[in-house]
Amino acid sequence: MQKILKNKDLMISLIFTLIGLIASICAGVYQISMFSEDIKQQIVSQLGSWEVLIPIAAVQGALITFLSTFSGLKLAKKVNLKLNFKFDKKALVLATLIGLSTALIITGSDSFIFAGYLPSEITTYVFSPIYLMTGILYGGVIEEILLRLFVMSLFILILWKLFAKSRDNFNIPNWIYITAIILAAALFAAAHIPFTVQSMGLSIPILIRCFVLNGIGGIGFGYLYWKKGLAYSMYAHVATHVFMQVIFMPILF
Repeated sequence: MQKILKNKDLMISLIFTLIGLIASICAGVYQISMFSEDIKQQIVSQLGSWEVLIPIAAVQGALITFLSTFSGLKLAKKVNLKLNFKFDKKALVLATLIGLSTALIITGSDSFIFAGYLPSEITTYVFSPIYLMTGILYGGVIEEILLRLFVMSLFILILWKLFAKSRDNFNIPNWIYITAIILAAALFAAAHIPFTVQSMGLSIPILIRCFVLNGIGGIGFGYLYWKKGLAYSMYAHVATHVFMQVIFMPILF
């Protein structure tokens, strides 16, 4: 136990794992609420109960969160990136503006550009506490661990080892960070495809919407992770969901 307490990376990983467990339960409950009765019946015929998906999602989410956090912390140190949970007023303002802008772009585009391609369940917004909690915990925390702390850090390390001349991690070229931000943002967008298709159907406009709107957020969050630390990319991601679900969606939908 004393060794665990002295291992800072392990302690941080366990804390985030607990958040990942709660976030995955919220995500599982919300996703099940979006299932049609036909899908629920199919799940019952295969597993005996659709409720069993919730503990399965919880265990999977916790395991993925732990592995991504522990590995990501090691990778981040190698490429000179940080968590940075220290208060920084300028970073907080920047993260708030990025969250606000991302929320406005997403909801504004859905309302004025993609509305004709979206199902009525999306364009007729009803506030859902479980949806908000899923956005805050899973989107704001777990997705940032997976796609920024782990994936983006890994991309930076690979690009640095393959293409940079300097072996000093304090002199990694900016283009490597920028490329990794874009690649992670693309994966961030791609990760939304299954849920997007499930809730909105499959069409070219819907796929374009998925990549463009989620990619915009991923680029902003990646920039914050690079320049200000993971805590501020998490905060911006959380702020995006709060602005969307509490302010913009009730007004525009």
